[in-house]
Amino acid sequence: MFLQPDSKSYPQGSVGDCMKPFKSYNEEKFKIPEKDLDDLLMKTFSIVNDDVKNNLKFERNIKQGNLHIEILTLLQKEWDDKKVEPEFVFRITDKIFKIHSSKELS
Repeated sequence: MFLQPDSKSYPQGSVGDCMKPFKSYNEEKFKIPEKDLDDLLMKTFSIVNDDVKNNLKFERNIKQGNLHIEILTLLQKEWDDKKVEPEFVFRITDKIFKIHSSKELS
């Protein structure tokens, strides 16, 4: 069972009102150049691919790494076709990068 916050818990009146300043900050301040996103995607793909081939020992982690490669490949296609927003590409790529840059999976 998930608890939903009620509007009485927030001084602004609703959960959506609390998120408006954060959302506007992201939209105004968080601009990533497209070339940098392309580089980030390619570098993350290389890191994950190398991790899967050389560092991962357990079958479960190898499967997870292969899924990350597939996600990055699909994300790259969607990004090339301009079907996804830059912030979305960055968030997904960053999460996958953080997983494979740490030594948790090894």
